[in-house]
Amino acid sequence: MRTYTCLIVDDEDLIIQRLEMFFRALSDQHKRFLLVGKAYSGAKGIEEALLLKPDIILSDIVMPHMDGITMIEELRTKLPDTQYILLTAYSSFEYAQRAIRAHIMEYIIKVPLKEAELRQALDKAADTLDAIRTKETEFQSLNLAVRENKYRVHKQFFNELIRGEIAADRASDFGSRMQVDFFRSFYCCFIVELSHYESFRREYSAADQGILKYAITNVVGETLAGFGTGAASELHDNRFIGFLAWDKTRSTMDTELACRTLGRQIVAHLKQYLNQEASVMFSAPYRGWESINQAYSEAAEACEDLYYQETKTVNTGEHRIRYHNDRREAVQHKLLELRSWTHRGLSRQELDAWMAELHQFVLEGPIQKLVMAPLLREIYRDMAAQWTSRSEADMTTEEFPLLFATFREQLQFISDFVIESQQEGKAVHRAEITKARRFMEQNLRERLTLQAIAEHVNLAPTYFSSLFKKTMSEGVVDYMNRRKIDLSIELLQKRDYSILELCEETGIVNEGYFCKLFKQHTGMTPKQYRKKLYGPK
Repeated sequence: MRTYTCLIVDDEDLIIQRLEMFFRALSDQHKRFLLVGKAYSGAKGIEEALLLKPDIILSDIVMPHMDGITMIEELRTKLPDTQYILLTAYSSFEYAQRAIRAHIMEYIIKVPLKEAELRQALDKAADTLDAIRTKETEFQSLNLAVRENKYRVHKQFFNELIRGEIAADRASDFGSRMQVDFFRSFYCCFIVELSHYESFRREYSAADQGILKYAITNVVGETLAGFGTGAASELHDNRFIGFLAWDKTRSTMDTELACRTLGRQIVAHLKQYLNQEASVMFSAPYRGWESINQAYSEAAEACEDLYYQETKTVNTGEHRIRYHNDRREAVQHKLLELRSWTHRGLSRQELDAWMAELHQFVLEGPIQKLVMAPLLREIYRDMAAQWTSRSEADMTTEEFPLLFATFREQLQFISDFVIESQQEGKAVHRAEITKARRFMEQNLRERLTLQAIAEHVNLAPTYFSSLFKKTMSEGVVDYMNRRKIDLSIELLQKRDYSILELCEETGIVNEGYFCKLFKQHTGMTPKQYRKKLYGPK
């Protein structure tokens, strides 16, 4: 049962003493109403009420300097849900009128004070508070459902829009109904691209990925709201789309400044609130629904530059990489040199020097990702064939991070593979895997990320994930989850832990997800397992 806090305001000490005795008698019966304070004037009543924020205030009407109704009128705006009960020795029509205007429904004659009437008034106030709380809960649930539905509708709308599946005239009508009709103004399209997306997909379950993407969209949208009109939505995979709009003509410099400032804030907020690294790429300014596809295409093309750039990059249409696809053969020749040297054998230091030189050579005249990435994949396949059979090399090549990895990450993947193949061959538990498992065992109670584990053993996350699965025959996340459930079983065998306690001990924040994992690994729910160990309660 909920406890309702109460405050008494009256200038007569005898009345306050009588009410204190009344509340003490109530507390002996049950704890539904708790007296938390008292005041002897209207001014002091306001001070105490703002400090204590009681659920119910019982106040006299006639008091010196400030009467009870005036006090309540001042408190109404600051404590809108607090319920008020008036106590008076005067049966005055004027006071009754003022009480009605102040929305005070209980008006009790205090001389003589009838405790049954007072108890009835308190119960009525408590019922009103319960109704308010129920409505607030229902409203919050409804508001969440509306926001989630709006999120899905916006995602579908923007995806269809940029694919050209909605004509400009229909798009304008849909946009007006969805309150995204700012495309009549000037706008820039921008794309937020998550970094380390391969790690993101391995680290989180599909359900957790969905929750995080919803949160990312909200962070982007709230950050955008600080800059004026616009909208943001999930796009696909590791990308989110947004539009920054403005009504009046801006200079190129002002537009550049606004975009860069917004981009930097989005990057900072995603890191601060969700621990996610991202980059933001903007199109040039456009106007009109018919230009949306062109604006999106420009922002999407700018994202291709992220293949060669560091994380947390913010670029506008004024800053693009110039590609030199005519250097393809020169780059390919450089890669063949690398393959030749690795065949002879290289130390880690020599290989790092080679990779640094290759990286610099490519950046001096970069070629597009759609040309560069297949070259790296092919040279990796050739290297794999040096240490394995051709069929095994074909299987190994499938592990090469082609879609979401950057140029630097792909080079690191090749470098780690070469060193592992030269020095350790196909050792079942090479040093890095042993070290990683020890690190995970020491931190089973924490929520480790794939990136954190890979950094601990000085390997690229994508390569480490591939190597771990090849060596252990299960992925990093599956291994961690299995060991966490093993730990929870060990704990249960010592004493009867609650599910919440087990979640805290194993670093699994979601109780539902913990129960799902537990049943996957044991064939029974935690409740069933506890019943098996300790019997029914």
